[in-house]
Amino acid sequence: MSDSEHLELDWLLSCELEQLIASVRPMSAKNCEKYVRAILGRIGGPSFEQLLIRIVETMIPRDGRGPPTDSDEYYFATRDLFPHVPAESDVLGRLLCFAMRMCQLRLEKHPNLNAH
Repeated sequence: MSDSEHLELDWLLSCELEQLIASVRPMSAKNCEKYVRAILGRIGGPSFEQLLIRIVETMIPRDGRGPPTDSDEYYFATRDLFPHVPAESDVLGRLLCFAMRMCQLRLEKHPNLNAH
């Protein structure tokens, strides 16, 4: 990441929630992925792929229910991957904001997935 991208990441990790949402909404999946990887690099933890696996496992519950509609379920499903991040930190919520938006955008590109 460039210096300006590091400054932007710093801002995205500390801005008000409404500002974060307004900033993430128009981003491309590629940009969201860039920020997911940058946050993971900054806080440590599982790999990008491990995080995505956990998100997808949460999206497709084994009991046949549909995907969770509450973002808290995704947070709690991934929280154990980051035992070193203090629970009072909101960095995981922000990480998931980027990761979930990335997943949403990529799934929307494959409309046939919704047919099943």
